[in-house]
Amino acid sequence: MIRGVGIDLVDVDRFRRTLARRPGLIERLFTPSERAYCLERNDPTERFAVRFAAKEATLKSMGVGIGAVEWHDIEVGRSPEGRPSLDLSGRAATLAGELGIVRFELSMTHTSTMAQAEVIAIGEGIPARRGQARMAQWRGEVGERPPLDALGAGELIGGELIPIVTPAEMNDIDREAPEPVEELIARAGSALARHAIRMLGGTYGRRVVVLVGKGNNGNDGRDAARRLTRRGVRVRIVDVANAPAVLPSCDLVIDAAFGSGFRADDSRPFVAPLAPAGALVLAVDIPSGVDGLTGQAGTAGVMTADETITFAALKPGLLFADGSRSVGRIIVADIGLDVSRASAHLLGATAVAGWLTERSPDAHKWNSAVCVVAGGPGMEGAAALVSRAALRAGAGYVRLSVPTPDPAVTPAGTAAVQLPIEVVRRRLPPVDWARDVLADLERFRSLIIGNGLGLAPATSESTIAVLVGARALGIPVVVDADGLTALATAIGGTLEPGQPVSGNAVSGNAVSGLGFADILGPNTVLTPHDGEFARLDGSPPGPDRIAAARRLAERTGAVVLLKGPSTVIASPAGDVLVSTTGDARLATAGTGDVLAGIIGALLAAGLDPFRAAAAGAFIHGRAGALGWRYGTVAGDLPWRIPAVRAALDELLF
Repeated sequence: MIRGVGIDLVDVDRFRRTLARRPGLIERLFTPSERAYCLERNDPTERFAVRFAAKEATLKSMGVGIGAVEWHDIEVGRSPEGRPSLDLSGRAATLAGELGIVRFELSMTHTSTMAQAEVIAIGEGIPARRGQARMAQWRGEVGERPPLDALGAGELIGGELIPIVTPAEMNDIDREAPEPVEELIARAGSALARHAIRMLGGTYGRRVVVLVGKGNNGNDGRDAARRLTRRGVRVRIVDVANAPAVLPSCDLVIDAAFGSGFRADDSRPFVAPLAPAGALVLAVDIPSGVDGLTGQAGTAGVMTADETITFAALKPGLLFADGSRSVGRIIVADIGLDVSRASAHLLGATAVAGWLTERSPDAHKWNSAVCVVAGGPGMEGAAALVSRAALRAGAGYVRLSVPTPDPAVTPAGTAAVQLPIEVVRRRLPPVDWARDVLADLERFRSLIIGNGLGLAPATSESTIAVLVGARALGIPVVVDADGLTALATAIGGTLEPGQPVSGNAVSGNAVSGLGFADILGPNTVLTPHDGEFARLDGSPPGPDRIAAARRLAERTGAVVLLKGPSTVIASPAGDVLVSTTGDARLATAGTGDVLAGIIGALLAAGLDPFRAAAAGAFIHGRAGALGWRYGTVAGDLPWRIPAVRAALDELLF
């Protein structure tokens, strides 16, 4: 019986940089035999990367995380037939024995950009006490569904990048698979049956209802039903077309009615039946009643799941809107499909950890200096949040430039805002301040502009002028809040036609004549919420948030970070990363300012804009998750950023 499946992807370029800055890491991660083999090859980094992926995939197949065993306890070698093999020793061997694993099947592949490993753990079954304990954990002492965290939601974001494909892309992948559809259904049914038995805690005396539809999703359910029946489970198949309002009594419902093919605007009648009291629900691909592309629910309800098993890759509907609230714990099961074409991925902690850089021993403050232009009259709090977040995220030097009504007088409201003592404050004139900002901007490694600046026409003009100047200098920029509105105003031509961009080195250009390409460069990160997105794009994002972010990134030529419970980061080339670390604790005033500060610091540290924005969103969400569920405010977040960074650093050792 398959005990577990682990799959891991490693960015070879990131791995190469990690090894370069930590020379001793090779000895720590790899045995002498592994080192000797890799170093004899023309591409040792690729060989090391794929072996690291194999070690992580092995841990995943056993259901444990990094740190459970020593790296040298797992050695990647070759069988007498020349196939990749695993040799376990120490704690890894002990753990495998406790889990009843008798062998591992390993497959590896690598290119100059990506290394991938898949491990299947073959065993005698699941110890009953482990399954029973899990069952008790899910049901709780009073029979209630536990919080999402208790269902292991963090497991999904703990590793590298997980592919995300749309239902249409998944259909293409299925059609182009070399295996016949019957083989793919058998693999899916096997994975589904395996996870069902784990949720049941065994097979003896267990009862399962399988809700099926007409498509391959239903066929997956029927195949699993046959396998469960052979294992002694009492199985009843119910066609969704004739399903009662409440399904028959059972221990587990397998929802294989529609899968990711369901559309929220579908005309097919579907009224979500209720699971019987006390039964768990395992959804196949996505809970029935949820649109696989957008996550929106149909008009007649959703089969809310305790777990959802999806095959080969995540579907967008699992991560957004009603879908994200209905899926429970998500398991991505590998059934041998090639999803390497995916251009969207869910962001994991290990990937983020690999992107982050360490300061060199001879670093000085200007190596990671951040210029912040923020905080107009009455909005100095936004400037303080941005500045403090940038410092806590690793900026070596932060200068805050604030337009003030009268440079000789402290602006109203400033006394109530306490800036970090490490921030260097610079007063700007109330209007035409672009020249002052641009005068020495080349000294800085990044610029953050817009937070709390206000929407006065003169302020917007200076903002645009600074953006044009920063583009000419090649300075990475984060444009947030009022900076986004200024940008939308300029592009939309709502300022007076022909009005010149004033106070800067590009005087003579007319605001009405500028386009995104004149103002923004490839080093720009835009961070809109839905309202700001609508001003920039001309319409709200709509239900397909990945497509919306891609559209705006392509149009502007900048990286777009579309804020939301699941944050979407899109590059102009169409690549997408999704971060799901945030929750309702971030739904308070000022948290967006903190996010801008984090991204600005990561840009100053040398990350490219796409990764800086994605890593910033990930760190921002985790910082929020460290706070109280109620009462956390934006000012709490910067103090938690170092703890998140420290936890990420631990993943590399």
